[in-house]
Amino acid sequence: METLVMIKEVGAYSERQYKRQDGSTEYFKSRGVTMKRGGDVIYGEMIGELASKNRDTQFQQGMPYIVKGFWKHRTWIDQQGQPRHENTFYITDIQTL
Repeated sequence: METLVMIKEVGAYSERQYKRQDGSTEYFKSRGVTMKRGGDVIYGEMIGELASKNRDTQFQQGMPYIVKGFWKHRTWIDQQGQPRHENTFYITDIQTL
């Protein structure tokens, strides 16, 4: 998906340590962005090297950007045994207009 958005808010860069299945240590890198597209507000996340590359980037609030990314869906069962759904938008590129 590629779309024109306005930046509302940008979160801080984050690294979270975890253990891989082979026992080695890895870091999950991310930076969240809240964007406005028409009347919709969308939360997206840069992960991995894109997040690292943009860890200090100063995105301007209220300025137009072209964002590229993809949606991912997951389903899980909550504590009451009910199925729940979540959509997540992963940013693969973000550029000023």
